[in-house]
Amino acid sequence: MPDGRLMLEPSDQRMYGFVRSAWAPLIVVGLLIVLFSLGYGIYTSTLVADYFSNSKAVREAAGPGSQIVNQQVFFESTFAWLPGFKFFGMGLLFAGIVAALAIIILTLKGSGAQIQQMMGAEVRAMPRPLISRAYPWLAILGLLILAVAFGVSIYQAVVAASYWNNSIANTLDPAPAGSQFLAQLSTIESIEAWNVPLKFVGIATLLTSISFALFTIQSVLRGQSMRLLEMVEARGKKPAA
Repeated sequence: MPDGRLMLEPSDQRMYGFVRSAWAPLIVVGLLIVLFSLGYGIYTSTLVADYFSNSKAVREAAGPGSQIVNQQVFFESTFAWLPGFKFFGMGLLFAGIVAALAIIILTLKGSGAQIQQMMGAEVRAMPRPLISRAYPWLAILGLLILAVAFGVSIYQAVVAASYWNNSIANTLDPAPAGSQFLAQLSTIESIEAWNVPLKFVGIATLLTSISFALFTIQSVLRGQSMRLLEMVEARGKKPAA
């Protein structure tokens, strides 16, 4: 019996080989990132609890190099980069789902061509809806957006670490307008304002890719059903030998 994959177009064969090898690593790495983020968040929460066990006056008077300031530097920088890391992990999981759906789509297309050949009918490629060409690129775009958001989060974490590595009472609160410290605070807050929506744009793009892939599966199944009915009807109209 011929392999249905060999009846795919060369571009589809290359795509099949890629998604076949990529879907499992994408899901495994994405899941590991999410689980690591959970563990890292639990560890960070212990430092936050220890930090806030001190009075407000003690926390604000602590100077650079002290345990209190080091704790604040750690969790403030973590709060900057960890969400972007978690979103990227979720993006890898969604990309793995898209790759798995692509395997289903290509397998259905190859099997459909194989069935037509086995029934002695002309092999016709099923009409491809426009979104069937869009969903792989949407998945790549969504993952790229989340990677950029994570990169920006790392930069934000570096700025946050530099800013919070100072005494609140003696350095940060008295900082005058135009100072380096207020510029850093402005950077931290402004990045937070637009980077959070950017992460959701990346997730939304990946979810759109998944919905397009599901619609493509439905379109392929409908097209194959219609083609099968045509072949059965044509065979029924053939005169008996």
